[in-house]
Amino acid sequence: MAEAIIGVLGAGILGLLGFSLSVIKSDIRSLGARLDRNEAILVKVLERLTKIETVQEEHGRRLTRIEATLEEHGRRLARIEATLEEHGRLLTSMADHGERIAALEGATGAA
Repeated sequence: MAEAIIGVLGAGILGLLGFSLSVIKSDIRSLGARLDRNEAILVKVLERLTKIETVQEEHGRRLTRIEATLEEHGRRLARIEATLEEHGRLLTSMADHGERIAALEGATGAA
């Protein structure tokens, strides 16, 4: 009789073990499907990040070209300012020439 009880309990335990293993197998398959979906999402995110990096690199190159252009304009502006300053200095030094010429013309006209 004890053998029958042990046999029934053993069969019950094996049945529960089989059921538990099938549930675990189902859960593992479900996790595998979720991992596949997450992997697909991760691939899309990485593709977008690659596109963003490409755009950032292009903007970086554009900014570098703009900065170079601004530096060239700055150098040109400095040369223009230096030329204007020199012209101003020359005009200032020539300002009293008009008075001298008028005085000379007046002196020659009076003579």
